[in-house]
Amino acid sequence: MAKLSGGCPGQDTAFLKDFNTNIVACPKCGHEVEFFSDERKVRCPQCHSNIFKMDPGVIEYRDGKIVFGDTEKSCLDWCGACMNRKDYSDIKENKKRVENKKEDFKKLVAEVDPEDSAVIGFFIEAFKKSINSPKLIDGRIFDALLCTNPGLFARARNYYLDFLESQ
Repeated sequence: MAKLSGGCPGQDTAFLKDFNTNIVACPKCGHEVEFFSDERKVRCPQCHSNIFKMDPGVIEYRDGKIVFGDTEKSCLDWCGACMNRKDYSDIKENKKRVENKKEDFKKLVAEVDPEDSAVIGFFIEAFKKSINSPKLIDGRIFDALLCTNPGLFARARNYYLDFLESQ
């Protein structure tokens, strides 16, 4: 990890663009956790799990394949000098986990009938919402779909279960 003389230029508040916060559900207990715009890792106040703020990037379905656009880069992608080594290591490890998850997601969508655009659309949105979940698609998203669209739920669940069995 490189150290910068004179401090990190990213820590100068004159360069910060976004002072907003984001609320995400803890993937373990569901408790709402607040992230500030510059945070990448926080601890859930309820279950004390580490939660990572990850952006899956732009996800498109083109020519029968999932294509991921670039995610927004931050200073943590090249330095991490502003963090302790454990947090920086955890964030780098989580980034690798998400990259592996993206590869699995591509395989899942490749098994879906290209004519079933509703299932593909559901999976794309579900993947975005499940980026922090240890599972490829968080089961709570399927539960919500069952209540709103039972037909789509049945098709999506069957594709997902077939995919899990093939792994």
